[in-house]
Amino acid sequence: MLGRYENFPENIHAIVHLNCQNSAKAVQKAILCTVHKMNHEICDLCALNPYLEQKCEVGFEFGVAEGFNFNFLDQKELDHSLKSVDETELQTLDFFFAVRYHLVKEDNKRVPLKFDYHVLRFIFEEGGLEMRIRHEKGIQRATLEDLTTYITEKINADLAQRRLAPLFLEDFQKVGLA
Repeated sequence: MLGRYENFPENIHAIVHLNCQNSAKAVQKAILCTVHKMNHEICDLCALNPYLEQKCEVGFEFGVAEGFNFNFLDQKELDHSLKSVDETELQTLDFFFAVRYHLVKEDNKRVPLKFDYHVLRFIFEEGGLEMRIRHEKGIQRATLEDLTTYITEKINADLAQRRLAPLFLEDFQKVGLA
């Protein structure tokens, strides 16, 4: 089933509650388009955390869940996913994503650093949604709070382009880190 990862872990590391005044379908489309765009962008690490001064570039690789697998969210997969959302409103929308870090040296040479790997679940509820995130592997250069805030800001930018209401943070909770 598109959007649902059958092996999503029960042990998660953070939960974010967001208030939402839009339809679940509209938000699901915005999320899919946002993470698709993020697959093609590179930003400075300070965009995630302004207190870090290391000259480091950050890129993302998102895959959308389909049963026991994740499919890289390229244009073909985005089109397929948007069509599925048009046909059926999803209760959950799961992603696997890698956060890629590259140190930028003085000669502008990019040196890869250890990447972080996460799974992310959006649960759609009446009047809002919940984000659940688990850090799978890596040294966490960007905190879970920084990542979820950054992703939410990107989704809100897409919602603004669609002339829809933004998501509002209600609560961020760290859950037992394993």
